[in-house]
Amino acid sequence: MRKVGRSSRVAALATAALVAFGGCAAGGGSLCEAAGGRYTAGTCVRALTPAQQAEKEQCQANGGVYLDGQDRCAVGGSGGP
Repeated sequence: MRKVGRSSRVAALATAALVAFGGCAAGGGSLCEAAGGRYTAGTCVRALTPAQQAEKEQCQANGGVYLDGQDRCAVGGSGGP
């Protein structure tokens, strides 16, 4: 039985990762558009509804950060209970 060296295993894992991520990147545009977004320069930009846009503006006006993916406003805090 032949022994496989560490560098060969690392190379095999790296190749597998590149193939897997390449498949995700290739389908990224379709997935983004299917979810109502716009795929530009390798990034999916989600379009906000008019109501979400109003919520975002109100959130920012009150010092918060609007989390698009979660549709909620995060306002400062210590992060603890």
